[in-house]
Amino acid sequence: MATTTVIGEVPPYVSDDEMDASEMEHNGNKKREKKRQRNWVEKMVFINTEEAEEAMIKEDQRSYHHTNTTATEKRNFIDVIKSKLVPSRIPTEVKTIIQESFELKLKPKAIIEVLHECGITTPSIHQLNNFLRTIKSKKLDPTSISLGEIEQWCLKSSQSIPESDDAPFFALYQIIYDDDGDINENKFRFFITIKRLLQTASISKKIHADATYKLVWQGFPVLIIGATDLDRHLHLFGMAICSNETTQDFRFRFRSLQKGMKKLNLEEIDPDFLIADDADAIRNAFQDVFGEKKWLCVGRICVEM
Repeated sequence: MATTTVIGEVPPYVSDDEMDASEMEHNGNKKREKKRQRNWVEKMVFINTEEAEEAMIKEDQRSYHHTNTTATEKRNFIDVIKSKLVPSRIPTEVKTIIQESFELKLKPKAIIEVLHECGITTPSIHQLNNFLRTIKSKKLDPTSISLGEIEQWCLKSSQSIPESDDAPFFALYQIIYDDDGDINENKFRFFITIKRLLQTASISKKIHADATYKLVWQGFPVLIIGATDLDRHLHLFGMAICSNETTQDFRFRFRSLQKGMKKLNLEEIDPDFLIADDADAIRNAFQDVFGEKKWLCVGRICVEM
């Protein structure tokens, strides 16, 4: 019985380097470029590892070791990494110029131009921005404040009434910790005013009261109270900041106004009516403090006009 043997041609072996240089992708793409090889240059020769490490220490360089073991030999490698340069700090005299420019409300680019005009080597924009942030953090109020800090602030500012008619002071404040009767727990309320505003309040008969989110402090709306003249200009009596907007908070605002006028020995305010929006909390608080008075709804007035 005859046997037929088919011998197929075995393709020749091709190394990776040859494939990188000559292989063509089947989808028609360009040939892959051959991987670049490192060209090592002999710069220094050392007798042992200790001598190499000493030389690197003198040149202020860092290194780490690794070992490559093959079938024929064992090689020790020392990879040398140059130390990063530590950026120089901004000199004191340059900081003084930057601070003066900041007081003039100059932007970072304008500050750099000022330093160029003075013939001073300018810091990097990163260094300049960091220093400007430091100045702002010292000059401006912190981004957050605790209930204890609010209490100390109110206590310090309410101990005495300033002599100036335009210096602010606290007419009244309340700090309530862990109020079990309220789901909102900790609460604060304080009313800020000046002598000149209270003198205007003593001769006013129409009161405007509202809460505005256009002016906030630590995320809490400012509760304003004042009166309008014949030219429809609003004259503030003061402003209150409370952790809530309930009837108790608006009642505190009206009582703070009375308390401030008593401190200045002014005639107690007795308004004829209240001008406010259709909020029960404001209207009920006004009646609790001043009794049954007329109430004009701002929304209805605007519709009729």
